[in-house]
Amino acid sequence: CGSGSRCQKPGCCRKPLYRMLSQADAARVAVVRLKAAHTWRAVPRTARLLSPKDREDRVEKICEVTEDFCLQPQTAGLAVSMFDRVCAKAALGAEINVPLDVVGLVCVLVATKFQEVRVPAIEELAKMDLPKGRAPRSRILMKEAEMTVLCLLDWDLHEAAPHQYLEHLFQITGASKSCVKRAEFFVDMSFYEARMLDFSPIAIAAGSLMLAWQQLGDIESENKHTAQLACLCEVDLKTLFLCRHILMDHFESVFKTCEVTVRVPASAPMDDSLRSESPDSIFAPLDAMSVVPRPPGSKVDPDKFFSPLRCPPSLPLAGPSPARSGRE
Repeated sequence: CGSGSRCQKPGCCRKPLYRMLSQADAARVAVVRLKAAHTWRAVPRTARLLSPKDREDRVEKICEVTEDFCLQPQTAGLAVSMFDRVCAKAALGAEINVPLDVVGLVCVLVATKFQEVRVPAIEELAKMDLPKGRAPRSRILMKEAEMTVLCLLDWDLHEAAPHQYLEHLFQITGASKSCVKRAEFFVDMSFYEARMLDFSPIAIAAGSLMLAWQQLGDIESENKHTAQLACLCEVDLKTLFLCRHILMDHFESVFKTCEVTVRVPASAPMDDSLRSESPDSIFAPLDAMSVVPRPPGSKVDPDKFFSPLRCPPSLPLAGPSPARSGRE
């Protein structure tokens, strides 16, 4: 109508307040609302049922299942978080009559109902991670195990994964594409590290972003945004740097530079790829791709999914699969 901000007609010229905010300010508001809607519950160290190695093996199985069904990284993160909470209840004395491998599968099933459009069929999920010599799991067993897990979680299933915070932190800091890919990789990797249970999801997201800056040598972004990240996380800088250090320590323990002894003639040249691997060589393929590809092929037939919103098999099921600590 030409009257601009003086216009009083609903839906005419006056813009809602959120449209007047910059992208970074809108992301800050989203972070505050996300934190208010999802209360983080730390898992006490006295409530750790499994050793770090045993927990890592269980997380590995959960991520393998999510990869086989082509589920989103957020689904894997939510499933791992639920699994940790169930183990904490067991460590504090709660009675669990369900094997941990079944608990992991049920956590994946529950997580898919929150994060995915298409949910894996229980019959197909029951076949996954089946130990040798054990009889196939029945549908009744899986449904009873699901009810057990839901009761142990007190039906409190609303959680915010680090990935959700990370998307907003990218907008706040104006992260580059290389930084985005690295930070997402570090968040996926954090699932495997038991020491990350001491940090909130937003602190893990911030620590992953800081580690991405460190590996890229982006000192300017680190100096400019680190204090702001600590304020958003409501933690001191020491906590964020500790989170980054643990992530880096885990990364180096998996992708450590090491000499490889190979029996070849002394005059024969040694292939550099056999000698060592570095962060630059690991992330080089990611930097060359506009989209991180999904692992080739799924072991599960797409038609074996069930959902009220059944979409054509030609459509992709989900986004890229979570990185698995570089174990492939």
